[in-house]
Amino acid sequence: MSECAPRLRDQLDQWTAAGIIDAGQAARMESAQQTQTGVVGASSPGRRSVPLVVEVLGYMGAAIAISAGFIAVRQLWPRMPSTATMWFTAGGAVLLIVIGAILRTGGQPAYRRLRSVLWLLATAAGTDSAAILANQVLRLGDHGQLLTSAAAWAGLAVPLWWVGKSALQHVIMFGGLVALLSAGLYQVAPNLTVTGYGTAIWILSALWGVAAYRRYIAPTAAGLAVACGGVLAGATMTMASPAGQALAMLTVAGLLAVGVAAHRVMFVAFGAAGTLWVVPEIANRYLPGTVAAPMAAAVAGLVLIAIALWLARARRQTP
Repeated sequence: MSECAPRLRDQLDQWTAAGIIDAGQAARMESAQQTQTGVVGASSPGRRSVPLVVEVLGYMGAAIAISAGFIAVRQLWPRMPSTATMWFTAGGAVLLIVIGAILRTGGQPAYRRLRSVLWLLATAAGTDSAAILANQVLRLGDHGQLLTSAAAWAGLAVPLWWVGKSALQHVIMFGGLVALLSAGLYQVAPNLTVTGYGTAIWILSALWGVAAYRRYIAPTAAGLAVACGGVLAGATMTMASPAGQALAMLTVAGLLAVGVAAHRVMFVAFGAAGTLWVVPEIANRYLPGTVAAPMAAAVAGLVLIAIALWLARARRQTP
């Protein structure tokens, strides 16, 4: 019991004697105080630091094990064939997945981060193994290697995200699906322009944002973040044509409008980043050699400052 417990007992006795509370209420208040004291003691700084130590040791152990393993194999087998390299890399991916799976997070953010990083390394190792298989074993060429690697990336990232539901796994999964979409489009339409790839990425990102907003994919914040980045990247890839420039302007305006309407700083941040790129680029394209580009950037900056001030004022007025 803490030092304040005797003082609490004396205070409760005085209140009971004065008739303010009865004996049952005093007992319940003392029990609640003891429970709170126990919880605080259980979450002491020493115990809170244990997950962080485990996380750091896990990162260091994974880095040392992977580096030492590759060095040892290269020294023992200097001319290792491609097949052996592929199986060795695939085995490392499986080992990292198993270690992450048996790691009990117990609701600790540090343990969840450690598992996400281990599965990130596993996804990278599996993708590398697939690339070796496609290029050096099956001889599929560069395009076949890209498609196989993207398929392995997405094929590993999706189930690992389904199990972990972490923000890092969410970003990895989205990146794998974008890579698979791009590689698949090249196989179907080899002559597709950059505008076509940008349009496809924009559509995928927009649908992804809707799914994240409706909480079909978690975490919601990570889904909205990658969706904002995806629509912005896809829109800027289409700016070679007037239709693409209009799409880029509508995308930037839409991000800013949604951010202002919903009071979401993330949307405003992505919209601001897009504004600083899209507006001067379009102004310089239609009015080259003039002050239109810097003036457009200055006006865009003033608009962003006004939005920031409005958001800050709106947040102060919100209870």
